[in-house]
Amino acid sequence: MRVGGLLLVVCLVLALTPGLAPVRAQGTQDPQALAALYKTLPFQDVYPLPEGPVALGGATRPIKIGFSQTGFNHPWRIEMINSARAEVARHPNVQIIVTDGKVDVVKQSGDIADLLAQGVDAIVMSPVEDAGLRAAARKAMSAGKPVIVLDRDVSVDKTLFMGQSNVTMAAGVARVLVEQLKTKYGRPMGNVVEITGLLGSTPAQGRHEGFESVVKQYPGIKVLATGDGQWIREPAVKLMEDWLVRFPKIDAVFSHAEESSWGAQLAIERAGRKNEGILHLTHDSSNQGFCSVKAGLFLADGNYTPYLGHIGVRAALYALMGKDLTNKKKYDYGFKYDLPDLPVLTKANIEQWLGKGWGDWDKKNFGKYVIP
Repeated sequence: MRVGGLLLVVCLVLALTPGLAPVRAQGTQDPQALAALYKTLPFQDVYPLPEGPVALGGATRPIKIGFSQTGFNHPWRIEMINSARAEVARHPNVQIIVTDGKVDVVKQSGDIADLLAQGVDAIVMSPVEDAGLRAAARKAMSAGKPVIVLDRDVSVDKTLFMGQSNVTMAAGVARVLVEQLKTKYGRPMGNVVEITGLLGSTPAQGRHEGFESVVKQYPGIKVLATGDGQWIREPAVKLMEDWLVRFPKIDAVFSHAEESSWGAQLAIERAGRKNEGILHLTHDSSNQGFCSVKAGLFLADGNYTPYLGHIGVRAALYALMGKDLTNKKKYDYGFKYDLPDLPVLTKANIEQWLGKGWGDWDKKNFGKYVIP
């Protein structure tokens, strides 16, 4: 969720947090950087573990955790890896092997098979999409390995799924939109376009569901078009360019990702329609996104943290240790742990959150209208 140029090189270098050195796409392995990151991570009370070796059955031996990531194509994904590495760095007998799914179900399925062949003790995965990764998850479970699924679910039995609710988060963002349209027109009405995340992924489905659950209550709000922004900037630019030609009046863009919002605004500027006051409502909670809220470019930002890797690793270690995964709930596909919602960020509360998101941010232009 950064500049278009960065998206082209994100597989080479990425800033972890302000003040830390650049890190490679698989995440940093610098102990000092990981220790500094660990201190800032949310959900520290979820399956806590003391620093030091992890014993299994009273014995300490090497433990290998396989981490199958959707892809290294996005800084949000890298930050999830960094949080996993930050937990692993606290336990000298734990090793993590991270794979790049390249946003391809065949590649990620093969990655999981390779991890199993390498003899990992557990699998932590954040899948590209549901249907395409079901067989791989089943294979890992059949091999007797704990399977911890993060962020995006797969509809098969698993040890544990962990994630925030995309539905309730997006509904909260949509309610901000409704209130703004009421202020603008005296009642909830207006023309809106929606740029989704990758179609078929459970976060995109959830965010669309949350958005739709709110706007359908107001017949005056018209959703003119919905398109797949794939979580990144370039597809959003193309979608918005098309919609600006097709629709003479657009009041707001509801995007599933900050990169999509910045891409849509680039298209708006290029079309000479910057002064129309088209609103942006978005999701993903980067520090740079928070700056866009402060500057008024984003009306609201859904607070969806990438920092799930550490709790995924801890859940896997708990399962290997035979410890109870407390607060889990039985559902159709095994067990899940519902992480709490974080507040939707608007100008009313953004000051409390500046610097508490993920990734680097442009402090020199803080509060100014900038497309990063």
